[in-house]
Amino acid sequence: MNGIRTAGYTLLLIAMLAALVSGVNGECSACKGGSSTAQQDVLNNEWAVFMGNANATTDVMSSSNGLISPQYSRANNQLVQTGNNGAASDKPSLDSSPAQDPSPTNIADSGAKSTNIKPAIERSQKFASVLVPLERANNSGIVLDISPNSTEYIPGAINIPYTKFLDSSGVLLPVSEMARTLGDSGISQSDAVLIYGECQPCGGGPSAAAYVYWIMKYLGHENVKLLDGGIDDWVAAKLPTVTKPAILPQKSYTPSIKADLLATFEYMHSNMPLIIDARTPIEFGAGSIPNAVNIPYDSVLDGKRIKDEAALQKLFSSQQLDKPIVVYTNTGVKASMTWLALTLLGYDARIYSWQDWEAHQPRLNIELQEAKATPNPAKIGDVVQMTVVFKNQSTSSAPVEAGNETVLTIKGCATCGFGSPQGYADLSSSGGVVKIGSSSQAQKTAANKGFTVAAIVNSPKGDQVSKVIVKRISGDEFAGIWNANVIAGIYKVDIVASLENINKTFSDALEIEVV
Repeated sequence: MNGIRTAGYTLLLIAMLAALVSGVNGECSACKGGSSTAQQDVLNNEWAVFMGNANATTDVMSSSNGLISPQYSRANNQLVQTGNNGAASDKPSLDSSPAQDPSPTNIADSGAKSTNIKPAIERSQKFASVLVPLERANNSGIVLDISPNSTEYIPGAINIPYTKFLDSSGVLLPVSEMARTLGDSGISQSDAVLIYGECQPCGGGPSAAAYVYWIMKYLGHENVKLLDGGIDDWVAAKLPTVTKPAILPQKSYTPSIKADLLATFEYMHSNMPLIIDARTPIEFGAGSIPNAVNIPYDSVLDGKRIKDEAALQKLFSSQQLDKPIVVYTNTGVKASMTWLALTLLGYDARIYSWQDWEAHQPRLNIELQEAKATPNPAKIGDVVQMTVVFKNQSTSSAPVEAGNETVLTIKGCATCGFGSPQGYADLSSSGGVVKIGSSSQAQKTAANKGFTVAAIVNSPKGDQVSKVIVKRISGDEFAGIWNANVIAGIYKVDIVASLENINKTFSDALEIEVV
């Protein structure tokens, strides 16, 4: 009975750990709801973790999207713990200090004869020109580990966390800064470079390494390859590791940009590319670039290694790949896995990000200046008039550019749209809600071309109880009538402003007490 109880506790602990992990996967949408706002919240959260602002050193145990903690995985991996005969493994422990004078080309090759090396996926000549097996790592130039917060390295490897190429929001840094990072780490544009590593603790398997490979290709680096495996495969092959990366003398790095590897917002509107959304189906369903097809990035992976050529050809066989292809994910990091697969198959592919697409979408450049209700407090059954006043966030009276964002500002008043009806006279009633409307059909037509405003009344429990259409009464002032035929309590009101397909919500803009 004690054994059964212990097993039950163990299963419960595993389930709790799995639940914790689901909230830290890189570029995931399962962490929160499916709306675009929720996606942005997740994105901000992820990059806070990536940049070390929160939980950056926390060991996460496992993930459906790939290995997160190599040390934990090895501790629970029978292949690593036992040899072929089932005996305890003689895996070397981590060195307590870095190897003496580590050289990026001086990697022990004794592991090439180890019977514990995971069998390589059969690679075609094209794939083998990019994906280097473990036994050939010592002949591949400077070894670059791109893992953040790693605690063990291939001897002689240098370390540049892939986040060094990105700003705090996940956007690529200027080319000059990326080139400086490479040069300061001892890499010149003519060096042979072999990349390996993964994001810890954010998950995502080898996508971070593929992303740095894409970055270096974008910078015009010719002789760059990827290790066909990770640090776990290296340790499973009984090859040694060290606890600190190598340090190389600084060099000068001169980039030669390959602009056709990066899609721009303008290119996305050119009607030229096939667009592949490599995010999860949940993220894709919550919002995507028009005409995109969903092929999740992990579809190209076999565990944590890219699939063989035949499997990838089958994966993309249903798509018309006779024109340029753009692959995107939230930041573009995981899109690099699909980009790599397409490139190895010989297709013309570029990387893009949902983040850039969202940044270019129009937004409403208005603020809520005032919101009030009369009477407030109100008695049950009272007719309550809600009045809201908007203002511009800037003083400009014409559309302006703010960074990458198109800001809508309107001449005359903040919310007049394409018409500026001012006088409203008649009152109409529908469903117990009195609406203030325009006094002429012409004014109604003009008003429909401009902003629309609604007030969402929420109960004390948070449920929506009413939606009130709020009409313009003058300039940027809107008013609507709510019949407070509800139980007593505090009712919170959200104000939603809309112009064409653009919405802006002012949450909890108003509280109305009903007594």
